Amino acid sequence: MPLTSANIIETSKRNDSTSRLDLAKTQAEFSKGLVFRSRRIRLEVEIQNALRKLFGYEPVSLPPNWVIVPNFIRAFDESELSLTAMAALTDKYSDPKEIYLDFMRHQDDQVRRQAHVNYLQESTSLVKRIQTRRLLFANYGKDLRQRAYSVNLFLEHQNLIIKSLVGLGHTFYEMEELGSDVFINFFENIPTLNVEVKLAVGREAQTGILKTNDLGDFENFSTATPYSTIIVAEKNFVALAKQTKLDEVYNIKLYTKLEDFFISR
Repeated sequence: MPLTSANIIETSKRNDSTSRLDLAKTQAEFSKGLVFRSRRIRLEVEIQNALRKLFGYEPVSLPPNWVIVPNFIRAFDESELSLTAMAALTDKYSDPKEIYLDFMRHQDDQVRRQAHVNYLQESTSLVKRIQTRRLLFANYGKDLRQRAYSVNLFLEHQNLIIKSLVGLGHTFYEMEELGSDVFINFFENIPTLNVEVKLAVGREAQTGILKTNDLGDFENFSTATPYSTIIVAEKNFVALAKQTKLDEVYNIKLYTKLEDFFISR
């Protein structure tokens, strides 16, 4: 059961050190110290292959389960965790489970608390932006909301997309000449962003206030859905994933209770 960056952040947020370490031990045992690669690394590969498909090239050949790697550090981008500071842990332990447990056991508490204060502020700001967009498109249909969200994602990731275009010997203008619908189809071929678009549009159409905790669910689903066989999650997001047929697109089984998985077997 590989960990996502959201799993690790939620565990680190626990202020009770005993509870935090107990949860980390359970996670380490079930994950075997494996994590999903960081969002940035996944997107670099996914965007490159989506562009290759768009321009008629063969996709880059990837090994099975390329997205799952040892060492919890690799679930984060270099800007989020100091890889230099963490390198000492890699030198100290050969077992990735022990690296994770050492980090959870010996975090500087003041630094940990401040990091999560900063994370909460960023999450609150993001939720406000989502709520604003939600109100703006409240009276429009799903297709228009999906297009608008896709345009927003393109703007957020344009530097990475342009970098990949240049690497293939193409330009944004060549991409633009393929027509406006190309952007919708393009994101459907980027698994991480496709899941995000489908879930975000579905969630924004629902009633109820979006909470900062929902962002962790978004991150978990956009990370795990394209690369898992089974996901166990809370009811609302499982329902959203089924409504948007993500389970069919990525051939995964969705459960709301772990025991349901064992019963099904």
